[in-house]
Amino acid sequence: MSRLSGAAVLAELAVRTDRVRIPVWTVAVAGLTVLLASSYSTIYPTAQSRQARAELISSPAATALAGPGYGLDDYTLGAMVANEIAGMTMVAVAIMSVLLVTRHLRTEEETGRTELVRAGVVGRYAGITAGLISAALANVFVALLLVIGLLAVGLPPAGSLNMSAGVLVVGLVFTALSALASQLTEHARAASGAGICAVVVAYLLRAVGDVQEGRSGSLLTWVSPIGWSQATRAYVDERWWPLLIGLVAAALTVAGAYAAIGRRDVGAGLLPPRRGRAEATARLNGVAALATRQQRGQILAWGVGVFALSLPIGSLGRQISDFIDQDPDLAQLLPGGAAAAADGAFALYLVFLVVMAAMYAVGAVGSIRSEESSGRAEEALATPVSRARWLGGQLAITATAAVAIAAAAGIGMGITAAFTLSDAGAVGRLLGAALNTVPALLLIVGLCAAVYGIVPRMLPVLWAYLGYVLVAGMFGEVLPGWFGVLSPFHYTPALPAESFAAPPLVVLLGVAAILFLAGITGFRRRDVGR
Repeated sequence: MSRLSGAAVLAELAVRTDRVRIPVWTVAVAGLTVLLASSYSTIYPTAQSRQARAELISSPAATALAGPGYGLDDYTLGAMVANEIAGMTMVAVAIMSVLLVTRHLRTEEETGRTELVRAGVVGRYAGITAGLISAALANVFVALLLVIGLLAVGLPPAGSLNMSAGVLVVGLVFTALSALASQLTEHARAASGAGICAVVVAYLLRAVGDVQEGRSGSLLTWVSPIGWSQATRAYVDERWWPLLIGLVAAALTVAGAYAAIGRRDVGAGLLPPRRGRAEATARLNGVAALATRQQRGQILAWGVGVFALSLPIGSLGRQISDFIDQDPDLAQLLPGGAAAAADGAFALYLVFLVVMAAMYAVGAVGSIRSEESSGRAEEALATPVSRARWLGGQLAITATAAVAIAAAAGIGMGITAAFTLSDAGAVGRLLGAALNTVPALLLIVGLCAAVYGIVPRMLPVLWAYLGYVLVAGMFGEVLPGWFGVLSPFHYTPALPAESFAAPPLVVLLGVAAILFLAGITGFRRRDVGR
């Protein structure tokens, strides 16, 4: 029997099981990128407005957030899309790749399904091959739809193809990294956590490297897969050779993942588990304590990543004010108008950072689903632990951690804003603005709970919903008024640019409580594992 025996059948099965996930991710990532590109063409219709934007992007803080900033001397719409949108698109496909690969490799082993499949005429490499094919197809579909959409916006074909190829290569690299992580660890939570950490590290390496060396990038930039793909300079120079670095890295990493399979047992990780105590400590006494220990890796990764991103955002205040002075018409894009340009920008960026906290929540609820699929939830529920207590404890930790991540975003922005604007009160003001978004954040966590409790198979759709919430929150001032009605941030005051209003926040908290209750009630009434 060949080591690839049954790979074709398993690949077909993998694609079939992802028949909802792949279209959702494809439309969400590519569609929202194209929507942003189209919005930019409306917001910055003239060369003068785009050149004013280039002055803002050339600052170190903007470089850390977006990228090195190619083509700023003649800032075309294509260069704007490549500089300011492509990086976030690459992060999205990286997260997509990590989640898809982990589901097909480590989750299948953790639940015992791989062992059942391997009992048939199936080779050792069939499972990993099928998972890689499914994730690679998802990345190819995103790239194809992205090319079509960018061409429809009116961007040049060569640049559109170049940028889409860069997004594809980033996805393939993290597909390979996630496959390797799935061989090293024993649990799906650890594998996905390691993959998300790799995405955060890659983004931070690119940010620090670009700030150090500007448009040429430093050594740190060339260690990051995102740095490789952004170095193609889409719509400016159309360089293709940096993509070869990503392809070679992906191939070598995949080879390492295949080699690791032959060195471990099915269901086990290549790295031995850490030996624990014979009896649990008092810190693990209860569902919430155990959930905290299980989620601490994800909490730390998302918390550090969001805090690190918030620091350069806080230093943009003065530059944004200068940007609005050069082109006052752009003040209509910000809550509060020209009179509070910096605060309006902070309010928009807070939505971006809080949505990242919501991404942690979606991932954490997915981990709860993994506990159920692996059978560990059934073992816990066989003890004197009710379903409401088991799910409620984990949701409480998830909600608390999400709020803490949002608060960290406000503190990080406040620290750098205080230094940049010489305003010591910026820390408290931006922390308050971050806490103002908590009802909207809790509503999203409540929605995750309701979907998990009632229709857990629809959890992947929540990632597309987060993309919609992000676009509606960041570009609500220029989009039609009806576009953001399904986003909870549509109803929160845009602090610190606007005045505080308690009634909508109370309503959001009430809806969040109803969703949490619906999720727990639904979980109590359905079969475990269904």
